[in-house]
Amino acid sequence: MIRLLSWPLTLFSNAQSLFLVVLMTGVSLLVFVQVLLRYVFRAPLMGIEELLFFPTCWLYFFGAVKASEEGVQVVARVLELFLKRKKSVWLLRFVGTCCSLVVLVWLTRWGWDYWKYAFRVKKVSATLFIPIKVDPVVKTKNHWIFNSCEI
Repeated sequence: MIRLLSWPLTLFSNAQSLFLVVLMTGVSLLVFVQVLLRYVFRAPLMGIEELLFFPTCWLYFFGAVKASEEGVQVVARVLELFLKRKKSVWLLRFVGTCCSLVVLVWLTRWGWDYWKYAFRVKKVSATLFIPIKVDPVVKTKNHWIFNSCEI
């Protein structure tokens, strides 16, 4: 049974790794083009910084998931060096987890309120006027088109 369920996870992990490579390459190319245009040709292209925002956010999200999957996320457990008993270490980790949960709930609430605001006022980005909302279905004359606007 476990072997049956492992192939979709492996497939997802491989697709995620490929997506991360594509994102890293894209971000690197955009930065390279911006530096080349700005400092070599003295003709900066406006909006590259704004375009970098979207793949960079997805890169952070997918990178965090990949690091968590592989168990290599960055953890600084300095206080645990001074604790002798295992019970104290587990209590410290529990308090840290609770604090992380509180921050998670707070940021989720804040993000939800911002999303509602952006949807209500039809917010767009400053330079390229990219919609900062999700509008999954758009009705045209005779067809429904699924739209994928970035958040």
